[in-house]
Amino acid sequence: MQVHNYIDFNGKKLLIKRAIKEEKLKPGYNQSVMKEWTQSDILLRKDGILYCCETIEDAEIISEE
Repeated sequence: MQVHNYIDFNGKKLLIKRAIKEEKLKPGYNQSVMKEWTQSDILLRKDGILYCCETIEDAEIISEE
């Protein structure tokens, strides 16, 4: 069983896909590459940790039968 962590940010719910200590990153890392590598759409930084997150979209009805 997987345990997922979430963040509420600007009225949206985000799934934390990866948390990385900034000290472990190369200075001037490419944020676009980081997003692609972690399959994230938003990066957040707090207390020296970079959070790679995916926005959880509101549910929508695909078809009603």
